[in-house]
Amino acid sequence: MQKKENIMTAFYHAILCALMLLSGSSLAFNNLIDRVGEPSMMRPSDEFKHSPYSPFFDMGAWHGHLLPSSDEELGGFTGHAVIAEEYLLYIAKRFDRLQLYRHGERVPLSGEVFSQPGVLIQKLHGPEVRVTLTLRFVDHRTSLLKTHIESPHQHTLRFDGQLLSQFDDKRTHTQAFADYQPVLTPISNGIRVEFGRVRAPWELLTSGTSSYVMQKTLPITFTSEKNGFHGQARVDANTTFYTLYSHTLNDAEYKDTRKRHQAILKSPEQYLQQSKQRWHSYLQVTQKIKSPSHRRLLAKTIETLLGNWRAPAGAIKHHTVSPAVTARWFSGNLTWPWDTWKQAYTLSHFHPLLAKENINTVFAHQIQPGDKVRPQDVGMLPDLVGYNVSPERGGDGGNWSERNTKPSLAAWAVMKVYEQTQDSQWLKTMYPKLKAYRQWWLRNRDHNRNGVPEYGATLDKAHNNPKGQLKFILLEGDKHRVLYGLEQFRTLKSQGESVTLPAQTAASWESGRDDAGNFGFIHPQQLAEYLKTGGKRQDWQVDFAKNVSTHGQLLGYSLKQESVDQASYMVADNRYLAKIARLLGHTDDAEMFAKAAQQLSDYINRCMFDPNSGYYYDIEIASVPLENGCAGKPLSKRGKGPEGWSPLFNQVATPAQAQAVRNVMLNPNEFNSHIPLGSAALSNPAFGPNIYWRGRVWLDQFYFGVKGLSHYGYHQDAQQLIEKLLSRANGLMQNAPIRENYHPLNGAVQGAPNFSWSAAHLFMLLTEFKLSKQDV
Repeated sequence: MQKKENIMTAFYHAILCALMLLSGSSLAFNNLIDRVGEPSMMRPSDEFKHSPYSPFFDMGAWHGHLLPSSDEELGGFTGHAVIAEEYLLYIAKRFDRLQLYRHGERVPLSGEVFSQPGVLIQKLHGPEVRVTLTLRFVDHRTSLLKTHIESPHQHTLRFDGQLLSQFDDKRTHTQAFADYQPVLTPISNGIRVEFGRVRAPWELLTSGTSSYVMQKTLPITFTSEKNGFHGQARVDANTTFYTLYSHTLNDAEYKDTRKRHQAILKSPEQYLQQSKQRWHSYLQVTQKIKSPSHRRLLAKTIETLLGNWRAPAGAIKHHTVSPAVTARWFSGNLTWPWDTWKQAYTLSHFHPLLAKENINTVFAHQIQPGDKVRPQDVGMLPDLVGYNVSPERGGDGGNWSERNTKPSLAAWAVMKVYEQTQDSQWLKTMYPKLKAYRQWWLRNRDHNRNGVPEYGATLDKAHNNPKGQLKFILLEGDKHRVLYGLEQFRTLKSQGESVTLPAQTAASWESGRDDAGNFGFIHPQQLAEYLKTGGKRQDWQVDFAKNVSTHGQLLGYSLKQESVDQASYMVADNRYLAKIARLLGHTDDAEMFAKAAQQLSDYINRCMFDPNSGYYYDIEIASVPLENGCAGKPLSKRGKGPEGWSPLFNQVATPAQAQAVRNVMLNPNEFNSHIPLGSAALSNPAFGPNIYWRGRVWLDQFYFGVKGLSHYGYHQDAQQLIEKLLSRANGLMQNAPIRENYHPLNGAVQGAPNFSWSAAHLFMLLTEFKLSKQDV
């Protein structure tokens, strides 16, 4: 335990020492993200089932705050939000609201409430009184509020709070979870709320000793009620006092955090100044941007990423960044490799320590030799790790997933972080892990052993029975039957039966592009329209093959198609591994990786490019390789998707092929829609503007596309596409949260709010491209 504390102390000491060297005032950007809200239930939701509010989180803390929207709630920060291990909840509309009384009468207050990066502020005034509230985060479990009152008069200060009883729009928390029942207990100058134990893996997870604490430097006694509390104190004319708030997830965290609280309350101004300087450091990068509106957007990307920062807790022993704290399924410290590579790339420019920690989080769970759950998957990175491990690993987590991994851009991320940090020791520790991950792809996902790994699925209860037979589902009207066996699946498929495989879902997840058309996903109505044009049902049906070791051991399953994006990422992975190997003096390895990259590049250009349509596609693996050495022919029948410009992003395409792809990307009948470069071409039979990965515009794929264009000299084209995105994506240049994706035909927001990889790629777009000097 002492060793862990020393590591954490060193981590924060390194941050604070570096930041305290900086001087100057904080760079002010008012209301980059709308942080106003007064929730009336614990789990409110918008049309996408995510939080309709965007609380302020910082420094990896597990709680957040909102600004009040009504005069009635001025003097307090509303909607105190907590992350219950893996889910965001609002515990109170009002928690610790301040009201002033003079001669027994309430003093009316009005004024302005606003946010800036790293701080929430209320500047209030009433008859002969001014009140300023400033709230910042000061450690990874604690926020600190400074309250300053200026007046020639004495006042009585009254504080109150009321916990929410409604869980969602249908149930109270008692109806939903009888054991949750919060208990409020007065402590010295404060209040503690303790939450009951609930283990509902898809809705609410609490340990039984999690708690929320409020404590003041002001001498005051609080009285608790069933679901609320109140207290009052008498103060002289001008007064300044401090209040800390803290959410801890178990009793051990509570005891550890309370020790730090003593130091915080002893020197509160020191901690607030450190927080201010920390944010001043983060925002220095914005000064390189000339356009004020672009500068504001860049600051919003930084706020978004750091709001999703989670400090170690549960099974996660490193600092990490989740996809979106306000998303229904993405809060907590849930970490995906695919998200991590992109987040770390951007974080390295303003928080390199967090960038490394985010990558360390993923590799801390890399499958090791002798693993008891999946010894056949040595080197693999699980698809999702989080606070709670899976039942197979002794926990009760429902989100933890080892069904698949994510595309191999790990070396890209590691090299980009190294370029910013020059941390050769960290690079040295990462190198064997990166090699093991690459080797897993070649051993466990290359069915035909030609050096071109496929996407697929691991051995998992979701995919197979104990005998290793692949699971599939036969749909019979409104009913379905679970069956096993590849041969039976193929027989029913050839007979035109409607069959699906969980492994198909895993393979698409492994690509990072869930339910994309090139993996056989299409809406039934769209399929019916496709059949009317002379197409075949079999065009959209996938097949799988077993992957076995040299000793005949079953390792998992591969989709029987070679994906052009994964092949292109593997080219980049080999190139970056070659760079790393040279830096570390492994010349033989460097030559081997460089050779593999060239061979794979040649294969992609020879086999995956269709000259008739001028575009790249996945390959459907034939029973016998073609005479030209290709595993099969391009799968052009499933339409065009962003996988087709991955050879440009990874600098695989020849100039002539890049030009052909560029023409497709800029075609208004293909990808150049209102918001360009969506997740399926308009001509794709499976296109739908509101379908997750078959129409919506994702900013990672958008970035890959414009970056690919710039690699081949199409800088003006890239700039025009970027400016269309920035000017047409709803709320992006205003104070709406950065979204997971956007509607390709009208720019409407879609998906999760405050989404990390969207913020990361916007950061890249703003800092890597020479955009118009005019404000968008």
